[in-house]
Amino acid sequence: MAISTALASCNTKNSSTKLVRLGYQNSGDLIAHEKKVMEKRLTSLGVGVQWSLFVSGPPLLEALDVGSIDLGPTGETPPIFAQASGSNLVYLANIPGLTAEAKAIVVPNDSPIRTLADLKDKKVAYARGTALTYFLVKALEEVGLKLSDIKSVNLTTPDGRSAFLNKTVDAFVASDPALLQLQKESNIRTLRDGKGIDTPGGYYLASREFAKNNLDLLKAILEEYYNVGQWTNNNRREAAQILAPKLKIDVPTMELLLTRRNFDMKPITEEVINAQQQVADLLYQLKIIPKQVNVRLGILTPEQYAAITPDAVRNKVH
Repeated sequence: MAISTALASCNTKNSSTKLVRLGYQNSGDLIAHEKKVMEKRLTSLGVGVQWSLFVSGPPLLEALDVGSIDLGPTGETPPIFAQASGSNLVYLANIPGLTAEAKAIVVPNDSPIRTLADLKDKKVAYARGTALTYFLVKALEEVGLKLSDIKSVNLTTPDGRSAFLNKTVDAFVASDPALLQLQKESNIRTLRDGKGIDTPGGYYLASREFAKNNLDLLKAILEEYYNVGQWTNNNRREAAQILAPKLKIDVPTMELLLTRRNFDMKPITEEVINAQQQVADLLYQLKIIPKQVNVRLGILTPEQYAAITPDAVRNKVH
């Protein structure tokens, strides 16, 4: 993988930061962790790297809010919940969300539930505050249901999977890798996958304080995330061999998982901001979040985005 080591792209003379604390999940950014790309890039600049693993986006952003980490990636929904709670986060870059086949609302094959409309008054397990919340809301909307029409069971993905397999819930809103494992190992039916339910995608996010004081450092970090994403898109078999033992998945299944993801990065544009605001507005209208969220409170200035956005990303059309 071609990793840029040009120090000119990361002049840290204006930064006193000696340690960058990165949050990550068992998803695309796990490759960056395993290949130690940040360590290779930042150590030469006198900056150390500390990684913290999170089960999903909401706890990652909680850690960001209390100052335990400096930045990390989530889907589109967690930062809206965080902003509703007063977080001073900022959006750094836009990344693709889950593909249509990588998320689904599923029921056991022998379930009497045949359609989404049948979920009324049924127990549905999902991780509240994650990107799956918005997916579920939009899917229910198609059949005239609201979140209040079902019995929401807020569980982490591992706990949700267990509840689903034990049949203590009626349906499960799942995403990869849990979804693919269920598809391979269990008798399930898909009520709705993600086809046609578009989202703004996910984001790399940081605390505002860290962002404004470390613009050049952020550019180097985002460059490495971008580079490792491009490498993963072009080397899925090798990436699968790296990730499979970490996720306790066989290599062929891991490779299939990676084909159901697109690892890319785009700049924060007006289109991205407006799309994220639409998600926030919907969650507020449905009373899923307690207050109106102004996404722009998490936006940097054009000059700051120009300073942190990797050159290869800046000209991408959203």
